[in-house]
Order: sequence, then structure tokens, then C-alpha cells
Amino acid sequence: MTDAAEIPEGTQKWDNSVMTVNVEREVIIDHITRNIQRHLPQARPHNPNVQKVAIVGGGWSLNDPKVYAELVALYQQGTPFVALNGAASWLMERNLKPSMQVMLDARMDNVQFVETPISNCKYFIASQCHPAVFDKLEGRNVTIYHATTEDSDIERQILDDYYLGRWTKVHSASCVGVVSILLLRVLGFQFQHLFGMDSCYPPDGSYHHAYPQSLNDNEGSGDFWCSGRKFHCSAWQAAQATSFFNLVRQMGDKFFLSIHGDGLLKHMLQTGANLAKTKE
Repeated sequence: MTDAAEIPEGTQKWDNSVMTVNVEREVIIDHITRNIQRHLPQARPHNPNVQKVAIVGGGWSLNDPKVYAELVALYQQGTPFVALNGAASWLMERNLKPSMQVMLDARMDNVQFVETPISNCKYFIASQCHPAVFDKLEGRNVTIYHATTEDSDIERQILDDYYLGRWTKVHSASCVGVVSILLLRVLGFQFQHLFGMDSCYPPDGSYHHAYPQSLNDNEGSGDFWCSGRKFHCSAWQAAQATSFFNLVRQMGDKFFLSIHGDGLLKHMLQTGANLAKTKE
């Protein structure tokens, strides 16, 4: 990623250190305290396997015919799909049923993403999600997972006290996209295809998702430079890009990632690969 000196005058430089959650910490703590009392099964570590999975976010590149063809081809090969938030409905509308849906966001508005049940789908819901999401999922196949950071001392203490220390930490990040990569790795999936995880707006800057999502309408955005290319990003997209960069830098040897589309994350991964080849 470029440093501040490489960013042309007039473009936005994001402070990603403050882009972690979109509700107050006290709300997160309340959600965790209430949700763990539902006695749901927890996400547990599994040994690494060779099964490929496709994690599907809601980025604009899903509407790229080439990317969509790649997505359909994987589905026809029997690759399990993991839908993030509203991508589940987008997939169902195209008869591409996800095997799993993952959610992280703590806002109540996110209950809309689980309104319609999906048969034989496993729901992995973060303990910090709004209790209304868990209420809506009553009777479905739900697993709770815990996304925490090194600074989540109160949250970890609550989990330790309730589960007597028997819980699994999933490293938290700014967005569900990066957390889903980490969660799937905990579940044993090393080989991951990433779709709709662009971390930027399309070149014309006209929309933020491949489908309407009012939660992100009127969000702030600006230009963001990475290795010679300019990307138009919202604050959360830029934060996700930084989280992804840190993930690859610190744990890149734990994954085999294939990013589809031509967004910021794909460009970052390609840039890193090219730099590695240059050093060889």
C-alpha cells in the first residue's frame, strides 16, 4: 500500500484506527452478555482440510459477467458457498443456494438479512450481533462465534466466566469480509475463493453493492491510492482493505486465497505477489 507521500493532493487519507465497530462498546458488551445465554453451539477449531469454499460478499464485481460465470462454475462443481449478510438473498434469487451465512454487524437493521429462511443453511452469527437477529433465527441451524481483539478485555472476561474458558477466539477486524476468512480458517478451510469483496466502488463510482442496500446509502467516500491505482472507497471499505493487508502480512501462510473481480483487494494481492517474485 502507498504511504502518505504518494497520495496526490486532494485525495482522502483514511484513519483506519477508528473504524472498528459502528455501535458503542457498551452495546457490544450488552449483546454478548445476552446472546451467550441462548445456549447455542459454538464455533470450534477443526483440522485443516482440502475442501474449497467460496465466500460471497456483496461487492459490485458480482455483476461483472466474467466474475458471475466464475461463481456459477464453482457452484456447479459443488463448491460450498458462504454468504455474507445480504449476499445470501442475492444468491438465492439466482438459484445459488449458500451452505452458510455469516454475520458480524451489531446493528438491529441487519435482521433484514435473515428474514427469509434458507433450507439446510448453517448460520454463523457473532455473539456481538443484535439479539433481534438471533430471535429471527429461532429454530434454524445457528452457531455462535466470538470475534474479539486484544483490547476486548471486558468481552473476553464475560466469555471466560460464562463458558469457563472453553470458547474459541476469532480475531476480529473492521468488516465481516475479513472476519469470515478467519472464521472459515478456524473451521479448517484453507482454500478460499473470494467473490464480491472489492473494498471499493466500481470505476464509475455509481453504487456500493451489487444490489440495493440502504444501510450504505449516503455513506462518506473518497479516493484512495494503492500501488499506482486510484480507487474510490467508503470509510468501511478502506478499513477492510487495511484489515486484509494486515491479515495477509501476519497470517498469509495459513491461507490459499483466490480473489475474483478487479477491486482494491485483488489489486493488493496481485501487487504483493509481484513484489515477492521480484525479490526471488
